[in-house]
Amino acid sequence: MPEAVPDLFAHQPPPRADGRIAVTITHLEMVRADWTQRGQPPELAVAITREAAPSVALYRDLYDRVGRPWLWYERRLMSDGALAELLGDPDHELHVARHDGDLVGYFELKADELVFFGLTLAYVGRRIGPWLLDRAIERAFARGTAKLILNTNTLDHPGALRTYRKAGFRIVRSKDKELQDPRVLWPEVYRWPPA
Repeated sequence: MPEAVPDLFAHQPPPRADGRIAVTITHLEMVRADWTQRGQPPELAVAITREAAPSVALYRDLYDRVGRPWLWYERRLMSDGALAELLGDPDHELHVARHDGDLVGYFELKADELVFFGLTLAYVGRRIGPWLLDRAIERAFARGTAKLILNTNTLDHPGALRTYRKAGFRIVRSKDKELQDPRVLWPEVYRWPPA
């Protein structure tokens, strides 16, 4: 794991007694003409597979392993039935990146949105992110997307917004919001400070 990983979380504020956390959510969009492919193939052999019929258990594992450090929790609130319905939607796609069977990361598309995108911590800082982002954008446009949208927030990787902008996404709006802090909801899962 890269040495700088602990510094990745310096921007996340400590939990508050009221169980809330302040974030700024930034919404971005891109048309194909604005796409700047930046990612060079990684030094590792990374294979991306589309999970045509992902199980709820597989999805929850991916979401947790990639998203927990960045305090993702919304899908944790969904029932198995609701999550199965979302995963079974014909307009939903899940693509998983692996190296020698080890989870590298994943991206999720639905309609014209890059819903989730991320890497496991073991692969952060190894120049895989821009390359995987290019694969996600490429797939979105191959699906017929005219304008790809996504959002990121101030709890995500500190370079996320910069990476999206370098790829050609433009900011369309930002808003400040207070969310439930998963570190307070599930302290046994979302440890503080992050390990």
